[in-house]
Amino acid sequence: MAAFFRNHKIHLLGWKRRSVWIVALLLGGAFLLVGNSESAAAESTTDCPKGTYDMLDWMTMDSGERSSRFMGGLSNPVFTAVMGDKFYWIKGLKGYPWDIQLYDKDFIYLWITESDWNDPTSFKKFLNNTNMPLTPRCAEAGFPGSTIHVDDTSYGAYSDCTHFTKHTLKKAINEVWGPYKYSFGGDLKRKVQTLVVSYRYNCDNTYNNCSDKEEFYLAKKYGLVKWAHYVLADGKYQEQKKSVFNELGVGVVTPRFQCF
Repeated sequence: MAAFFRNHKIHLLGWKRRSVWIVALLLGGAFLLVGNSESAAAESTTDCPKGTYDMLDWMTMDSGERSSRFMGGLSNPVFTAVMGDKFYWIKGLKGYPWDIQLYDKDFIYLWITESDWNDPTSFKKFLNNTNMPLTPRCAEAGFPGSTIHVDDTSYGAYSDCTHFTKHTLKKAINEVWGPYKYSFGGDLKRKVQTLVVSYRYNCDNTYNNCSDKEEFYLAKKYGLVKWAHYVLADGKYQEQKKSVFNELGVGVVTPRFQCF
């Protein structure tokens, strides 16, 4: 959810638990009425070695769920779409805004996030597409587990599909922590097995004193259930923002992104 990319308002949408939604067509994103489905079993997306975690599975709602459901919260919803070599966390009913990540057999990569909440042609993208590996595709958990040091954090701030300015996030370090048992409230009141991906950036040349940290809380079957952004102050990380996605809603949207 890359907070360094954010310059938008958080829209309070007032999601209701397990609500049934009216059929609507919303500017290129179809929002469809569907019935409740039974919980799907957690699924595998690749053959991971014993003792490692299939991170595409953990980052995305299972296919049997995302075909009719999404995760809601007080800030915005998260609809999951997996298409080819990328997956979307869609945060609005029009098919945008979104976070779009790439994946291959080796890594999950941070790729694109919105810039202007209301303009799907305004976004920020890591310039070399795969220069920000967030986790291995098959990651070790631990305290921490798999760790990736990133030298090239260059990204482009796009004002439209073709025009951009270049920026950097200095050094970055990404880690996988857990698993933990968390209760997120809402439909996730019971203790849910959770992996936490820590993403620290704007670090010095020794990968220390990172001024920003984001955490992605991932629950198997559900995908992203919490995101938080912290800023380093007086040697400690202070929480600036968080979003919790703990309500199962009924509905799907189609991602809208015409630039790539």
